[in-house]
Amino acid sequence: MKKKRPYSKGFKSVSQMDRYLEREDLGVFFKRYGKLKKPIIKKINLDLPSWLLDELDKEANLAGVSRQPLIKLWLLQKLEEERKKRTIAVK
Repeated sequence: MKKKRPYSKGFKSVSQMDRYLEREDLGVFFKRYGKLKKPIIKKINLDLPSWLLDELDKEANLAGVSRQPLIKLWLLQKLEEERKKRTIAVK
């Protein structure tokens, strides 16, 4: 019996989807390659002051996700902004 891919099934709750997206960030790979590929995950440690973590948690709570997917999204957005700036500056 062929195993269903996790991205093809529906999620029963937001927290279930959140847990899945913390493990798998398929959107970046789909955008980059036009097809789904399993990402290679590398872990980092990031030391932040407690007030910054509190602010991140507030923003994540408003967005309905945990802090990790929010940080990933914000980092990706910032990287794309910087790439666009460099592209414009080169022209």
